[in-house]
Amino acid sequence: MAGLQFGTEALPMYGRTEPVSTNFVHRPKCDLCGSDDNTTILLSKPFSDPAVWDFLEQYYEGRIRKVDLEGGSFKIAKCLACGFIWQSCILNDTVMDRLYSEWISADWSLDKKRYGDSSLFSGYARQVEIIAGLISKKPYEADVLDFGAGWGYWCLMANAFGYKVKGFEISAERNAYARNLGIAVIDSFDALKNHKFDFINSEQVFEHVSSPLQVLQSLADTLKEGGVIRIAVPNGQGIEKELSKPDWKATKNAIHPLEHINCFTRHTLADLGQAAGLELISAPLIIRREESLKAYAKVFLKAVITGIYRPARGVTLFFRKQGL
Repeated sequence: MAGLQFGTEALPMYGRTEPVSTNFVHRPKCDLCGSDDNTTILLSKPFSDPAVWDFLEQYYEGRIRKVDLEGGSFKIAKCLACGFIWQSCILNDTVMDRLYSEWISADWSLDKKRYGDSSLFSGYARQVEIIAGLISKKPYEADVLDFGAGWGYWCLMANAFGYKVKGFEISAERNAYARNLGIAVIDSFDALKNHKFDFINSEQVFEHVSSPLQVLQSLADTLKEGGVIRIAVPNGQGIEKELSKPDWKATKNAIHPLEHINCFTRHTLADLGQAAGLELISAPLIIRREESLKAYAKVFLKAVITGIYRPARGVTLFFRKQGL
């Protein structure tokens, strides 16, 4: 299967890349603004460097060998024109397929959903509930897509609300599982072009694709006039400071080696949507005010006690397609 991956699912290759070594390609340009002569390198370490390799060996439980990553480096670039940060040395299609089909445990990925606690599903319910505040249609009238549907559990929730939902997924294993749950699955970009949607959900996808702008432009083409796309990604705020520490070591964060090849902040994610011709909009608040205040107070109290403020783990923005 050709393609870069997202989460535990695969995406077709997009974007301009250049060969680096047998298993890697290089992304020299900023995908958001196209700049290729106004960038700086924030960090560059071979994947074999203990600061990177120790994390990879532990996180992937020994399923990756050093020889698999020979010739590659954890190289983080920043565009000085727009502020976008990305991994410029990434796995090629073939090895990326291995990452998501072999090096990441499918059983672990599925168990997170199948045996998730109530907070996972209540979160899905809140996300689906937002749709009604953004789309002026009853659920049975609205076409919804989960882009990167994985095992299909978000689609199940949208179905429960009465939406006409489809999942976009290329992984054959996940497709089969989702279809067994009764989910209608679209398994290629060619097939996706034949559909139009009122709402698209994209959860933890855009940090994984090699050319996020082209992917978003393709999705925008499938939105109906007035349609909305929700994009959620890890929060890259503060990453540059972390990378500059003398004792830096790789960890699972917004610039996770091999997987999170794009690092977004609220600002750069908003720029991505604008570059794709979409309008940034505000989502209706559906969480009760007292719950919101309680969550804020908890974070504030922890910052006071520890002296450390950590930004939100994720960024979620909504974009609307305006009429021509």
